Amino acid sequence: MVTTHLPEKVGGVLFDMDGTLLDSLPAWRVACEQLWGRRLDDDAGADVDGGTVDDVVELYLRDHPQADRQATLERLLDLLDASLADNTRPMPGADRLVRRLSGHLPIAVVSNSPTRLVHDGLSSQHWLDLFDTVLGFDDVPAGKPAPDPYLTAAKRLGVDPTTCVVIEDSAFGLRAGQAAGAWVLTLGERLKGQGNMWVPGLDDERVTSWEPHR
Repeated sequence: MVTTHLPEKVGGVLFDMDGTLLDSLPAWRVACEQLWGRRLDDDAGADVDGGTVDDVVELYLRDHPQADRQATLERLLDLLDASLADNTRPMPGADRLVRRLSGHLPIAVVSNSPTRLVHDGLSSQHWLDLFDTVLGFDDVPAGKPAPDPYLTAAKRLGVDPTTCVVIEDSAFGLRAGQAAGAWVLTLGERLKGQGNMWVPGLDDERVTSWEPHR
């Protein structure tokens, strides 16, 4: 059911990271171009954008079949570590919302990125200590679109997932939140009109004026 108001009574808020809290695409693009050793053309860049580390490694091995998979993965993670520290900025409205909810409601970051990269991204904005729990895809048996990440986060917070608000900008994340039984707020043009409610971004007045309570 699509509505125009965020719920007032909330057990917890579960945030996606990439594209929801952080504009981290430039960091991924820089790291991938360093891995390839050249500027990526539009087709390759489109394949990289929004991919997981495993997706990027598969693309690299397609171009470099002689490369070692594990060594490529480790190099990509090292490049992303450095790039996330230097090429990441918060999405509009994200910093204000995180700081307003922290300590008021249980909040978590639930990402399809590796946990070490989630920590890097949050640390780049001095957000890591503001969240009650943080998890990446290596913390769960199956990543999004499976419900496991959101179910695990809710369990860590000690809350019922059906009382949680999930905030997402991807179709996989939307499906994961819905499968977990959560109330899903979607962001961005790709998900317009989907979820329980849609807004263009976290700087929307309906979000900035939201005052949830337990």
